[in-house]
Amino acid sequence: MGSQRSAPCARSFGAGGGPHQGDGSGLLQRARQRPIGAARRSVKSFVGNDLIDLDAAHNRGRSQQPRFLQKIFSVAECAQLADQNAGDFGFALLWSAKEAAYKAAKKAQPHLVFAPRRWSVSIESLLPGLADRHGRVQIDEQTQVAVQWQSAAHWLHCIALLGTPSARIEHAVAALPTTPPAANFSARERAGFSRPESAAVRSLAKQLLQRCGIDEVEILRDSEAGLRLPPRAAVNGVALAGVDLSLSHDGAYVAAVIAIAARDQP
Repeated sequence: MGSQRSAPCARSFGAGGGPHQGDGSGLLQRARQRPIGAARRSVKSFVGNDLIDLDAAHNRGRSQQPRFLQKIFSVAECAQLADQNAGDFGFALLWSAKEAAYKAAKKAQPHLVFAPRRWSVSIESLLPGLADRHGRVQIDEQTQVAVQWQSAAHWLHCIALLGTPSARIEHAVAALPTTPPAANFSARERAGFSRPESAAVRSLAKQLLQRCGIDEVEILRDSEAGLRLPPRAAVNGVALAGVDLSLSHDGAYVAAVIAIAARDQP
């Protein structure tokens, strides 16, 4: 949860046995337009995502830890969690929204500090049963991030969008493969990861990019001033203008989201 990871395999799920995918259309309808920082002005939309394996042992019982909840949730969020008796699923909804929103907002505000208790998640229901739900995360007075959740029996996936809605958003969740992905990675790509999960999620992201007609792409993760930067799509080491992506993995699953800017955007 809150990590960078990857790819589909025989255990992936969804119609036809493929990974669970979507086009993010609901998110586009709810996205608020906000000023984008100077760091990445060529990208009009910033996406983030967080994936939670609901069956993983480390995700059980978190809603029953009052002191922990008070450190990461606002008073109103703690009250909503208790009043709706939403348990670990409700916890996962709130936490994944904060994680995903942070990943998106951090790209526009590179010096943003993760402060989950200060950020307000707006969502009507924390109870299971809704396949699709929407909300928002208020980072500060000027920054509101649209969020959308999808869930299945074993996982919860939150997608965040900050900025001008893109022409296209693609996302997918897949089971972690039992064997290394077949995708080839360049030396530049391999310098940015070492774990099998990271290879898998990059393979999944490349599949999404290929669906959008973007081939021969690298997914790079650089460092600057000692800090690791978010992953980016590149060709021959040069970042693709108008393309943003976010990677996540937790437990037995991986997830990726890509945003492609409209052609008429500068």
